[in-house]
Amino acid sequence: MNPPGNDHSRRRGRGTMSFRAPWEPASSAEFGGVGETHRLAAAAGLLASAPVAAHPAVPGDAAVAVLSPPARVPALDIGSVARPVMDAATVVGGRVHAGAPARAFDRLLDVVPFALALFLITSLVWGAIWLPIPLLIMLLGFDIYWLWRSFNNGIHAIRGYRRMRELSSLDWKQKYTAETFGVDRASRDILEWDAVHHLIIIPTYKESVEKLRATLSKLAESEVAREKLLVVIAMEEADAEAPARFEILSAEFAHSFLALVGTTHPADIPGEVRGKSSNESWAARQAERIFCREMGFDIDHMTVTSCDADTLFHPRYFSALTYYFATNPRRYRSFWQGPVFYYNNVWDVPAPLRLQNSLGGVNHLAKLSRKYVVLFPQSTYSLSMRMAHDVGYWDVDVVPEDWHMFLKCFFHLGGEPDVQPIMLPVGNDGVRTHSYFHTFWEHYQQARRHAWGCSDIPYAFKQFVRHPEIPFLRRLRRTWSITENHVLWSAQWFLITGVAANMSASSWGGFIGLHPFARHNIPEWFVTASHWILLPCMIPLATMIVLDMMMRPKRPAHWKPWLYPFQFGQWLLMGPVTFFFTALPALDAQIRLAIGRRLEYKVTEKA
Repeated sequence: MNPPGNDHSRRRGRGTMSFRAPWEPASSAEFGGVGETHRLAAAAGLLASAPVAAHPAVPGDAAVAVLSPPARVPALDIGSVARPVMDAATVVGGRVHAGAPARAFDRLLDVVPFALALFLITSLVWGAIWLPIPLLIMLLGFDIYWLWRSFNNGIHAIRGYRRMRELSSLDWKQKYTAETFGVDRASRDILEWDAVHHLIIIPTYKESVEKLRATLSKLAESEVAREKLLVVIAMEEADAEAPARFEILSAEFAHSFLALVGTTHPADIPGEVRGKSSNESWAARQAERIFCREMGFDIDHMTVTSCDADTLFHPRYFSALTYYFATNPRRYRSFWQGPVFYYNNVWDVPAPLRLQNSLGGVNHLAKLSRKYVVLFPQSTYSLSMRMAHDVGYWDVDVVPEDWHMFLKCFFHLGGEPDVQPIMLPVGNDGVRTHSYFHTFWEHYQQARRHAWGCSDIPYAFKQFVRHPEIPFLRRLRRTWSITENHVLWSAQWFLITGVAANMSASSWGGFIGLHPFARHNIPEWFVTASHWILLPCMIPLATMIVLDMMMRPKRPAHWKPWLYPFQFGQWLLMGPVTFFFTALPALDAQIRLAIGRRLEYKVTEKA
């Protein structure tokens, strides 16, 4: 039963931070505001009577605000929750020291991503001098591949947009009931709708109350918020003000979810790398202890969702997740992924960075729409709590957690896990600081941290060798996909934009031929052929620009008319922007990995 005023059918006002059609906007879109539901609940005196149990914020403790659990489950005596003994699975301080050959092999694998990228990039120099014909064949082949890829993305972006509009208004419970009516659900391995619950872990480190309030307000608009959502605010011990922020939020949102739990991740655990992965691992273990072992929720009927502190979910996301989880016989071997858009604050981000955020979202939508593609989870994703538990949750000594968690599950579970799309939008903030120019530096650092996923390539290589029981082609497909993604991340700018720019400027030899011989070995027909192969790529690019404009939130009132030209002029900066904020951060990360300078997790400032 929803609290007074929580009418999901009510038309909600559009805010500057809201989604645009086809998905519903958040009622508390602007940071600093509380949703209509919570204002009405507070006015009725509901929040004042919320059963919040504030527990001392010592490492490992859980502060909990819990609604009445299912009748079959005994209530949790929060006063009995003491700091748990650290799970032995997380203790990595006593590592076995590998021998010199093993360490040398590990270092060799660390060099592989940069070595492959460097080979492709420098081939434009040494290839033009010593192997001009093989270079021309390689470049023309890559041009043709890029043409196919561009049109493929454009077509599937349109399909994804249409599918997203269709599913945004679907009644998922009605769909479940219609498909399972009169069916022996147990024999068909279909779970009961009411048996499924969703654990949502929201890692936070020094994010403001306003930022977290916006996230929780949007989450509270979920159709199943009070019936199914078990929300965990995963705090860090190093954040001294986190308990006070949690106390404020638990008072406001205690009646919005089935449960609201706060966990505190201890600082400086030996062997851990500070960041989202280690925090999520700690929070998931505490949640499993509280909800499953002590309160009696069935771990086999539960999903866990990893997200960021600024993530905004579609109101029907968890209804859709309930449907997919309940009806999919492969529920314990599946990840679920929605298209991620950086639209929360799109109109407040500097125009050059807005371009990259827009392309990233539309490309992700297109990729999820393709049928024959190797998918990895990205940023915000869901999986069964059973699978996470069986593999020991997230690794605590890594920075990028999304692809790594998938690879861990994939190799530990016989190559069975895969990624299934949920075509409902997920919103995140773009990088924006209090300083215009500092925003560019913060964005660069975030891009470098994302590109640090190249460290998963050595991990995938080693797991490839250690798991011969997985069919060879299945292992190869995953390992090749992650390698190709990261190598092209740093190299494709040089192979497409860099070469095209130099051909247009008639300075081919000046760019790749530091020797006059290079210029004489590049025939004119190649320049003409490459130009006409790449020119049609403007059609899918224009299509994606139009889709981006259709999906963006409505321009806020404070957005001045004189800024309109920049909205379109930003696309002329695609070459330099993608170099400085895509190729360069990727090269930076790969060079750091190659020389052994590990990257530490740094929370990106998002004002």
